[in-house]
Amino acid sequence: MSYRYTWKCCICRFVAYNCNMVRANHLEAIAQLSESEGVFTTAQAERMGIPRDALHDAVESGRLERVIRGAYRMVGAGSSYTDELAAIWKLTAPENFSYERMRSSNWDGIVIGGATASSLLELGDLHLSPYRIYAPKRINSRKTVASFVKRKVVRDEVAFVQGLPVTRPERIVFDLVLDDEDLSLVADVLREAAYVNRDFDFENLANYLRDYYSASQAKEIYEGLLSDAGLPSEKDRL
Repeated sequence: MSYRYTWKCCICRFVAYNCNMVRANHLEAIAQLSESEGVFTTAQAERMGIPRDALHDAVESGRLERVIRGAYRMVGAGSSYTDELAAIWKLTAPENFSYERMRSSNWDGIVIGGATASSLLELGDLHLSPYRIYAPKRINSRKTVASFVKRKVVRDEVAFVQGLPVTRPERIVFDLVLDDEDLSLVADVLREAAYVNRDFDFENLANYLRDYYSASQAKEIYEGLLSDAGLPSEKDRL
């Protein structure tokens, strides 16, 4: 064997070794990202130094699966019925990690609300999808499974459920009224929310309604919901 041929073989082995090391490093980074985020975005992967072609290779090899365009989950990590919802929410701010968006200082006001929130909390008998998502600014989307609505929600009105920002029960009931849901179904949500949450803040719900509707209309809606839910009236509650 000539010296020149031996030298070329060594170079090939060196390149192959480096390629395998780079691939292994990308897979390790993907695994770490999957462990922390569950469903993650292409932009999040790029922040961790994972290029798009590494994601493509991981999909082709069966290690990753695409949830929707721009969002992935690790195969074998345990799928969830909320994966698609998580992907859609994360893609509203694709570069940010979930823990960053949870911080009050980074609050962007994009939350899961209405019927989707009630379904996640197992309150009432409303459907998870189309996904109801509120945001302080209008979000245009072609996703038919998502319904984006411009509505302001402050951080204190939200709890994180399965890594997703979900409006609290009092706010859910109020938003369902605004979303023109059948009031008998909203009353079902109210009854179950009051049963599950012994600290359900009825006064807070009443204030939500008073701030949006006239005093007489707010009282009519509130008392009607309490009556339909089989709960004591505001007068009896005092």
